[in-house]
Amino acid sequence: MDGHPGTAAREALVEAMVDVFTAPVRVVRIYFDGNLPHREQRSTQVEVVYPGGDGDQRADRAILHDLAERDSAGGRPPVTVVTRDIKLARRARKRGATVVDPEAFFLAWIEEGLGSGSPVTPE
Repeated sequence: MDGHPGTAAREALVEAMVDVFTAPVRVVRIYFDGNLPHREQRSTQVEVVYPGGDGDQRADRAILHDLAERDSAGGRPPVTVVTRDIKLARRARKRGATVVDPEAFFLAWIEEGLGSGSPVTPE
């Protein structure tokens, strides 16, 4: 195993996000490494991104690219990146994102009902 989640785990995560994030105030993008670049709109709020390409950290690069594009567009809503990757977290913060550890995210999801539009508060 390469340390990446398998297809069943990925699908379970996506389905959980589709089930929970139904309020129109939230947009959720889930990034997975994948060889063929494509995006799947799984619901009005949830999009899955497979950036394609070769090598490691393809999803990380795509997240940072999207954050940079968001910055260049100006006036965009705040973004929260959920990751445990310290390097990605540091780079995402430099691009203006709030970073939340996955455990804190899921605790807030359970306790505060994130799908309803309530804010995510990082630790």
